Amino acid sequence: MQELEETFAGPDGRRSAQLAPLAEVLEQYEQPYSLVLYLRRPGGQLIRAMASGDLECSHEALDALRQTASVHHLRALLVLAEVLEPREEQLAQFKRDIKVSLDKVTDPHDRSVLARYARWHLMPLAHHRLDRDGFNRYQRENLRRKLQTAQLLLDYIRRRSGTLDNVTQALVDRWLIANKSRQNHARSFLLWAATSHLIPETVAIASATRTIDRSIMSDADRILTALRLETDDSEHITDRVAGCLVLQYGQRTDRLVNLTTDHVLVHPEEPGVLGLQLGRDPLWLRPRLSALLQQLINERRPLAAPLRTRETPYLFPGLRPAQPMTSNTLQRRLNRLGIPSTSKARNGAWLAMVGAVHWKMLADLLGLADGTAHNWHKINGGDRASYVASRLKASQAATEPE
Repeated sequence: MQELEETFAGPDGRRSAQLAPLAEVLEQYEQPYSLVLYLRRPGGQLIRAMASGDLECSHEALDALRQTASVHHLRALLVLAEVLEPREEQLAQFKRDIKVSLDKVTDPHDRSVLARYARWHLMPLAHHRLDRDGFNRYQRENLRRKLQTAQLLLDYIRRRSGTLDNVTQALVDRWLIANKSRQNHARSFLLWAATSHLIPETVAIASATRTIDRSIMSDADRILTALRLETDDSEHITDRVAGCLVLQYGQRTDRLVNLTTDHVLVHPEEPGVLGLQLGRDPLWLRPRLSALLQQLINERRPLAAPLRTRETPYLFPGLRPAQPMTSNTLQRRLNRLGIPSTSKARNGAWLAMVGAVHWKMLADLLGLADGTAHNWHKINGGDRASYVASRLKASQAATEPE
């Protein structure tokens, strides 16, 4: 294709040898028109700059650019084509966030404190989460906000009292009045500063009380929508399976997008029945939903055109190579199906389930924290003693028909 050859042409007019593997990946576009559109947009412009030598083909060069969707997508394609070495992308982006934040600080003392806070508190948190179950972009954004909040608080303290060592509780409280939404992030910084002997140990911020939205989707709307998704073949299989898992089992979209084929189980005694390993115990799905899940496994494809022929472990693949669909994308897709809010749909499902199955069993099946499951149990009018009663009743042999 002429457009492809022109995009990858080096200074000598021939295809860039370094970028040749990327050109081979892009040639896998099923629709030539889609490829032409991509090459004429910012992604294609970046490729032209690399081919001509105006932009170095490296992670560092891409890090120096504004981190747009085009930059992220091109980086992922270069890693897929093995032009660039793979790396822990979110961790690398967080390191970039730290550098960008520190570059904005003009006061040397504040910059030193923030650098220490990032190096000895925030980075260990990022590595811990990476080692435990992966460091995702939501966790990265949370740590970035912690650093940004520390920067704002330090700037306020310097303008009011000069240094950290003579800050007072009244000064911190005044800052908090205007920055209530940053209370927990500021608390994290002050606790670290106190343990590092940078501020008086008497200065503190209480943890903010979290308010949880308990509004629900009505049972009638929830059940009818789930039934429509199970039976309507005109909807995309990805949206049908995700919608059913949200409406029937109260699953969050950020958990769904990280499901892989390793989470799928096959029932050893009932043919055609599939399950999901969401918690400690396997959750076996009803036959109709099992059939939909099997169809999803067979038909799932990455959203990006050049990746359609490549295998992916994710049940809900995304646009970027080796990455799942984002939670926000899945929520928008479910909104179009008549699910106005995934939180309301989940709340309705949980309120219905805790009325039929004990909260502890649900927590083990669906991978929810015991405290959250028990809170829903209390909202439904139950108490902890009901678990003991249910176990005692189950252990007694029936002497007559119930």
